Amino acid sequence: MLSREVSRQLYGHLKDIRTQIIKDLMEKPNSVKEDVHISKIIGIMSKENSHEVFVQMADKSIICVNTRDTLVAKDISMMKSSHIGKRIPTLTENDSIGDAARIMSLHRLRSLPIVSSNTHEIVGQLSSKKILQHILTTFVGKKINFDKKLIASDLMTPELITLEPKDKVATARNIMVKDMIDHLPIIEHRQEGKDMVIGIITSIDVMQTLIPSDRIARDAIISDHEKHRLELDVIGISEKNLITIDPDETMISVIDLMLKSNSTYVLVKSLDSILGIITFRDIITLLGEQVETEIPAYIIGLPEDPFESELVKSKFTNTIKLMHKISPDIVEARCKIKIKDVTGERKRYEISASIISPYKRYSYTSTNEYDIAKIFDEMSDSLKNQISRRKSTDKQKDSVRYSPKE
Repeated sequence: MLSREVSRQLYGHLKDIRTQIIKDLMEKPNSVKEDVHISKIIGIMSKENSHEVFVQMADKSIICVNTRDTLVAKDISMMKSSHIGKRIPTLTENDSIGDAARIMSLHRLRSLPIVSSNTHEIVGQLSSKKILQHILTTFVGKKINFDKKLIASDLMTPELITLEPKDKVATARNIMVKDMIDHLPIIEHRQEGKDMVIGIITSIDVMQTLIPSDRIARDAIISDHEKHRLELDVIGISEKNLITIDPDETMISVIDLMLKSNSTYVLVKSLDSILGIITFRDIITLLGEQVETEIPAYIIGLPEDPFESELVKSKFTNTIKLMHKISPDIVEARCKIKIKDVTGERKRYEISASIISPYKRYSYTSTNEYDIAKIFDEMSDSLKNQISRRKSTDKQKDSVRYSPKE
């Protein structure tokens, strides 16, 4: 578990990266300049192995279609990208990596379009993979080494949503769309009582089932007359060669493994048990904005609206102060904010928080709410109850352990 000092040192090193402009990290964009059919979007994604395609509309506005968006398309040969795509913020060459990380996290994207300040046309893109490469190059070049102080178990997302081998592709699609996630491990229950991870299915795997072809994914032959593609067992189109890492491996080892294996994830594994998953997003969250509190505290995905942004900072700061008062051994706090959907001018948010002590991680994830203030009030109550229950349990144990003999 991170100490307060290590957390502050890490933020100091990453702050230099956060403030750098993105011009030198710009890549060729995956984009089209007209409202095309979804089938063409899927074709670009498959060819470029990309998670997003940007569409420049006639009025110069830009919409984004990602792999999860394609999963809800009913007729990919007829439906246009504007029917499922969403307008997203854009970057210019002079924006910072920190700005990009905030928008990526808030909108759950792996890349963002870079536009010309003069013509407002797409001139490039910045990907989370490119940011990871930059972090790795910077840390190795400057010989920044946290040894075993920042390890895979500190970075991972625990409590995974999983599937069983006989679950259908339709089930995977529904979970990915509903929970806005891209990776679902497949668990097999063995006779000896152990759960083994035997595969993983991604949103790209599911997207491939929508391509009108005789062969999809792992060369499985599909007949529309025999079985609808979405009724396939997930194990049939899953990836079997899993990318795994030990929980005590360093952050640099995690990034290096993801880049060398060209993987968007790594499973954290101890013996035969999967403890959690690390994706690009989990690394990007390290570039969150620090808030002023007694302990290291970070927010990733601050809302673009200035009022909502300040409200988040104020509410999270007050929550941390309360938690620290109840439990002084807390060493770090993190908050992630993501947009679930947009209705008119209103945004529905998912907000999660982790309060980390030397021996326990307290977590909260909101239900889908529009009211940010209400979410943070519920967060405060939930975390306070978790810490209070833990302290009460510890007192009971101490009472039994040290009770005098009669």
